[in-house]
Amino acid sequence: MREILSVPRDPLLRLCLLALTLGGLPLVGLPAHGQAAQGGSTVQETVARYGLRPIDPAAPASQFTLPDLAGGETSLEDFRGRWVLLTFWATWCGPCRSEMPSLQRLHEAREDQGLSVVGVSIDDQRRPVDPFVQSMGLTFPNLWDGEGRVAQAYRAGSIPLSYLVDPQGRLVAVSRGARDWSELTPMIDAVLASETGDDPTYVAQDEPLQLPEVLNPPSADLRLSEERVAAGEPFELEVRLRWSGNFEEYLPHPPQVALPEGVEQEAMTASTSTQDGRNVVTYRLTLRAAETGRYALDPVELRYTPRYEAEPVTSRLSGPTVEVVTPDLAGMAPSTVAWVAGGTALTGLLAFFAFRWLRRRPAAGGTVEVDPRLRALEGRLDEARAARLRGEGAEAARLLAQLELELGVETSECRHLQSIVEQARYGGQAPPAPELDGMQRRVERRLAELRPDPEQAQRKALRLRRSDASASAAKTLSEERR
Repeated sequence: MREILSVPRDPLLRLCLLALTLGGLPLVGLPAHGQAAQGGSTVQETVARYGLRPIDPAAPASQFTLPDLAGGETSLEDFRGRWVLLTFWATWCGPCRSEMPSLQRLHEAREDQGLSVVGVSIDDQRRPVDPFVQSMGLTFPNLWDGEGRVAQAYRAGSIPLSYLVDPQGRLVAVSRGARDWSELTPMIDAVLASETGDDPTYVAQDEPLQLPEVLNPPSADLRLSEERVAAGEPFELEVRLRWSGNFEEYLPHPPQVALPEGVEQEAMTASTSTQDGRNVVTYRLTLRAAETGRYALDPVELRYTPRYEAEPVTSRLSGPTVEVVTPDLAGMAPSTVAWVAGGTALTGLLAFFAFRWLRRRPAAGGTVEVDPRLRALEGRLDEARAARLRGEGAEAARLLAQLELELGVETSECRHLQSIVEQARYGGQAPPAPELDGMQRRVERRLAELRPDPEQAQRKALRLRRSDASASAAKTLSEERR
């Protein structure tokens, strides 16, 4: 507990102070700025005990005005002098839906005591917002940020995201992920009892909002293996999820892609790495479309759970569009495809691509069987990747080190790898993320070298046919000369 009054150095004054205290005279002092009236804790310390992330020092909130669902406009400044729980949500966000009833209960219980719950929808369209609010029975103010300007200022790309704003207009805490807010009424009561200044410090609407770097949520990049693919052929959508800080800061979940009718997902793999000081989890979704056409893989929904949070947060990205064409036209430019559509040249070109397709077909006897031991090793590599995704660095290190030992390494490395296995198994220790990346890459490279080349048998069979044809031709020529 913090001391409100300083203790005098003079022994006589100390004795007088002790006598006054024992005599039942209370020592009266005003709470320090931002200090709760109960327990002597600051607001930041109070919210931290309940699992919220404190913003210390507090950051001035950005002023904004948005349309409300009643047909008017509402500003953050309208709540001057009150505590505000500002929450960003969307109708498509499952975790947002799960916490809405508890926000409504908190609004009903503490609205008359100085707390305002304010919701901001980040939906692109207004149409689903009103029915959603009505169906959930929400009576606290809800605004619509259709342009995403306010959400961008408050870094609300991932939702649900909630800020606690003090009566001075300063951000004192942030919460990512869904919560049962009705269970946090003791925290709210302690916050409402705290003392703050009187002058609001909102940031003007056209000024940038200065937030701590720790509030930067993960971001993602999307990439297609090919923008034009042949009907019936597989292609990949790569989703690279990136964030700074510790690998355990977020627990990523597999992305969800709104696949249009006609496109099916066949498999998904995941791998982890670090790049430029940022953690990267790469998901590769194998997709296939049987019919020709243009397919929008949109939207792509990302989900991840922040450290110390119970529920995941959700964000959406605009997905790419893939063009599916006939197998013979898969590798051609659009202008070439249009040119081929007319004239007699179509027949010749189709014959050319048919010839290429026939050459790519596996030769008889060209089927390659994968060694069961190699399959087992690849399965253990997948286990190590999954362990890293779960934040279990020690388990991933143990699996990768054992794989390196089995695949063969230099004698000088054996002792180091054995030490990693022992530290992971008995001490729960994991090497730094860059070293884990190196171990994973070495295992992946070694397994790729051991994996059979599917074209090797085809090339071998082709060489045999050519040698047989040459021998037959030589025999025929020899007979003719005779």
